[in-house]
Amino acid sequence: MGDDSEWMKLPIDQKCEHKIWKARLNGYEEALKLFQKIEDEKSPEWGKYLGLIKKFVTDSNAVAQLKGLEAALAFIENAHVAGKTTGEVVSGVVCKVFNQPKARAKELGADICLMYIEIEKAEVVQDELIKGLDNKNPKIVRIKEEKALKILKWNFITPRDEYVEQLKAQMSTSLAKWLQDELYHFDFQRHVKAIGAMIEHMEPECEAVIGCLDLILKWFTLRFFDTNTSVLMKALEFLKLLFTMLSRKNYQLSDYEASSFIPYLILKVGESKDGVRKDVRAILTMLCKVYAASKVFPFLMEGTKSKNSKQRSECLEELGCLIENFGMNVCQPTPAKALKDIAIHIGDRDTTVRNAALNTVVAAYNTCGDQVFKLIGNLSEKEMSMLEERIKRSAKKTPVVSAKQERPQREHPANPNATFLRKPAQEEVPNKLNQARAQNAHLEQSAPSIPKEFQLDLDVFENNHTCASDIPDLVQHKLDEVLEPVMIPERKIRSVSPHFDDIHNSTASTINFVISQVASGDINTSIQALAQIDEVLRQADKAEAMSGHIDQFLIATFMQLRLIYNTHMADDRLDKKDIFKLYSCIIGNMLSLFSMESLAREASMGVLKDLMHGLITLMLDSRVEDIEDGQQLIRSVNLLVVRVLEKSDQTNILSALLVLLQDSLISTAGSPMFSELVMKCLWRMIRFLPQTINSINLDRILLDVHNFMKVFPKEKLKQLKSDVPHRTLKTLLHTLCRLTGAKILDHMSMIENRNESELEAHLRRVVKHSANLSEKGVLRSDDKVIKAKVSDILSEIFKKIGSKENTKEGLTELYEYKQKYSDADLEPFLRNTSQFFQSYVERGLRMIESEREGKGRIQTSTVIPQHSTDSYLPSSSTVPISSNGEDMNAAAYYERLKILRQRRGLENSTPEEDRPPFGSLRPPVASSTDMLHSKLSQLKESREHFQQEQSHSHSPTRSSSPASNLDDLKKRLERIKSNRQ
Repeated sequence: MGDDSEWMKLPIDQKCEHKIWKARLNGYEEALKLFQKIEDEKSPEWGKYLGLIKKFVTDSNAVAQLKGLEAALAFIENAHVAGKTTGEVVSGVVCKVFNQPKARAKELGADICLMYIEIEKAEVVQDELIKGLDNKNPKIVRIKEEKALKILKWNFITPRDEYVEQLKAQMSTSLAKWLQDELYHFDFQRHVKAIGAMIEHMEPECEAVIGCLDLILKWFTLRFFDTNTSVLMKALEFLKLLFTMLSRKNYQLSDYEASSFIPYLILKVGESKDGVRKDVRAILTMLCKVYAASKVFPFLMEGTKSKNSKQRSECLEELGCLIENFGMNVCQPTPAKALKDIAIHIGDRDTTVRNAALNTVVAAYNTCGDQVFKLIGNLSEKEMSMLEERIKRSAKKTPVVSAKQERPQREHPANPNATFLRKPAQEEVPNKLNQARAQNAHLEQSAPSIPKEFQLDLDVFENNHTCASDIPDLVQHKLDEVLEPVMIPERKIRSVSPHFDDIHNSTASTINFVISQVASGDINTSIQALAQIDEVLRQADKAEAMSGHIDQFLIATFMQLRLIYNTHMADDRLDKKDIFKLYSCIIGNMLSLFSMESLAREASMGVLKDLMHGLITLMLDSRVEDIEDGQQLIRSVNLLVVRVLEKSDQTNILSALLVLLQDSLISTAGSPMFSELVMKCLWRMIRFLPQTINSINLDRILLDVHNFMKVFPKEKLKQLKSDVPHRTLKTLLHTLCRLTGAKILDHMSMIENRNESELEAHLRRVVKHSANLSEKGVLRSDDKVIKAKVSDILSEIFKKIGSKENTKEGLTELYEYKQKYSDADLEPFLRNTSQFFQSYVERGLRMIESEREGKGRIQTSTVIPQHSTDSYLPSSSTVPISSNGEDMNAAAYYERLKILRQRRGLENSTPEEDRPPFGSLRPPVASSTDMLHSKLSQLKESREHFQQEQSHSHSPTRSSSPASNLDDLKKRLERIKSNRQ
């Protein structure tokens, strides 16, 4: 605390330069808050930090560097003097950030470069990035050369001279000459001296050690083949210190470094000397802090195949420790495959190997219970009996935590042999057993359960009367303290460093611990952890605490989804309601997380790929439908998938879907529905590309498409059962070309060899085709506008015709339009209508035409206002009166009736030239009423009345007087008027 109290009093800028990394971390945090608080971009406060920003981004401590990058980004965003730091800061980002394995650091580095571009420093950024291309990371160069087989791959049974020479050449550019001479000296004492020097310089030059870590580990693998014990022990001492330092720096081994070292370390776990084996086991334990335990597991499984029985037994014991510490998820590739391979060693000839295999299976049993018997497969009867016996024995050896660490010993009887003084009679035994049972039952109800090793199996004694006479009297003890409430002591773990409490009491360590429980094999533990995280996510002021832990949380989540799918759903003993509750908690957490865009965007591409794989697998799991409310669960997953697609970083999710589609098409064991759902997600992403195109890194997407087309060229895609993948890919590329134009060809910078796929040729064809279409579109634009206007007018007219209120108006407008534009084509508007509607329109047009012609003919003798039902009533003002008044009225009414018949599309039975004189005229009542009835659907009463008229018209006593004819015409007109209303 003395050191802390000193630097805590320092100003912010001095903290940022302090030699203690915790002081620098605190300084960066305070600087970040200060930069966000200063409102005046020209404040003199910015000048204090001009020379420090490069140190912010190049800090040697990984934890402090992350916070420094955040503070630097805030400085560049808000300070007017930020442009002065462009060169040195971008150079530091290129050298110290972009070569890191941490994704978060790389993202912040990229954001810093983009921010400099926004403040118009693009040229300086570009220059520094181009310089960075020349500064190749030697480690990356070595990895690429080894993958390309330009150099020997570090894989051998015993090291040959060419391996030693190759390593010596590689180390010559990274180590001082005096140290290299010592390391490759023929005298082993020089090796011991060199290792001692490396131990001395490890802490001061930790950054340099990490920079050439792969070379250092390779050199120590050579020492594992030496026969000198002193060199080996010194090497193991260095390695323990090395992994302690790496763990403290939060460094994570790469697969390249691990594969060059771990297999050779495992060779020494079978060493005959106990001291060596002990150190190797300690290093393996430390190794799990800097390299995922699930990745160490396969190396140990490979070690169990050794001919050395000590190595096999030690590897099996180590596997058991991994299962105990990390659960069944550590088993790779699957728990079933791993346990089957482990169970094979139960039948090993060597006793230690058999015992180690049994112990490992027992560790798995303690983790997942009877499910282990399904996972290990079929064992011989002998091996199964050995396993069952070991499981029983392990249950009896379960350690019990005492209630008090220093409990006074019980009082023993004065005579130590008092329990054997009197042997009970045989008939007294059952009574004593019953008393003991009753006493035990009372204790079980009032006190904590007693472990099996401290209980008597009373049934054995009761059934075996031959030994009943040997049962001693049970000593009556004072049980008061047994009945007292038991205080469970705090769990004690191994000794930790002085700074342990400071680190692990922080919010980050609490979140890490809770997230680790999400993937627990115990359903209740996982549900409780998810509930705690949900509580954080639902509070806006606390949700930001999850920032930086999103990938970790999502990994734990889809591991739990995989555990449910593979284990819980197959276990008939588990209540499906508990599984449904666990599913609900997971989906609820995910919905809360992906409702906050700032957190959702932190999910990396690989994690999103695994998450989408888990969610789609869940949607296709037919067993979910058997659960109560299973359909509701599927709907919730659908909603979650949509939320993930909308809120995630658009580049990451699009890239994840492309890789997932590629994997699903390669896999022959997968369901076709899986690929279809992935493509549905891609189509949704394509639909929203016009809105999201500006936020997408096209270079990365085109790289993924390039990799896809390498695996699936056009010919291979067409050979698939469905053409949807081919159409999906084409649609994606066409949409990108349509939105970006020819600039799409400038976004292929991440593709090293463009000739490996057809992507570039396809893009050029699409861009050329789009250009041709745009030229033709300009020429035809005027015609399209005119046609569009005509189409709109006719559409409006036909809408009126289709409505009951405006049908007459619509027909009139259509007639006038046809008169004005005689060449108008109505076929497109009538094509999809019914025959009845087409006939109705044609009749309506004919009626309007006949009406207008009829109006012209009778205008000299009568005035008939159009569009008025009242015009059909007789009126003295509208009918001229002559000397023969009745004949003139009859003629007028007849003309009106004729017009009505024409409007309804009916034929006039009597030609105009052959019409008899008005005085002898008899209107053809029968034919006209029949036609009106069939076409206009007259009411029943009108129909009956017309039928009566029809019968009168055919009677031989018909009246031929003009007055009766006039009355008939009046009545008919009245009925027509009432029906029209």
